Amino acid sequence: MVKTVALISGGIDSPVAAYLVSRKMEVIPLHFCLHPLYCETSFELVMESLKTLRARVPFEKAILYPWGDVPSTILGTHARRYMCVLCRRGMFKGAELVCEAENAEVITTGESLGQKASQTLQNLTATSHGVTQPILRPLIGLDKVEIERISRKIGLWREKHVGCCSATPSKPATGTRVEVLDDLYEKLNIRALVEAKFKERLEMKIRSESDLDELYLRSLKQLCIR
Repeated sequence: MVKTVALISGGIDSPVAAYLVSRKMEVIPLHFCLHPLYCETSFELVMESLKTLRARVPFEKAILYPWGDVPSTILGTHARRYMCVLCRRGMFKGAELVCEAENAEVITTGESLGQKASQTLQNLTATSHGVTQPILRPLIGLDKVEIERISRKIGLWREKHVGCCSATPSKPATGTRVEVLDDLYEKLNIRALVEAKFKERLEMKIRSESDLDELYLRSLKQLCIR
């Protein structure tokens, strides 16, 4: 069966996207751990989201990718308004590395056209540029109400979910040109940082819900120590 690395944010959309592709692919959930830039209780909600997802999608491995240093680096530069697209490009490149390590062929995201700053058509084009694996976006044409309806129907809906990052700029770029993003990505040395953090990723075989509890405890010690 084809493997897909599914980006899981802890919000409403990404678990639904992972569920939809799981009918034809083996899903490997990947979460980019934003510590220390999470809003309060966000990481706990991410882990609860993974538990809820596993009750519907019996994935055998989950991966946490330390990510806080990436937005923290961007915060200290002139490129802060490009935070969302720089992070997204970096996440796709990090997901590429995970795909290579896991022999996965596809990346899956919960992106929906126009729903967030990074999800305008121009920004989707810019963030995807240069990514070698295909990117599946099963929710691309759905609006929030439709996605929430599906989430409830398939049993993934939770009243509380992750919805913020303290590094998000007040006026994020919504029409980023490919060449601008390419230039910033290289000048800020995001590529090297993504590759370095890949080596620090935390992964675990998942046989039961208790393994996700163990992954959470390990992550607190290894990824959330600052």
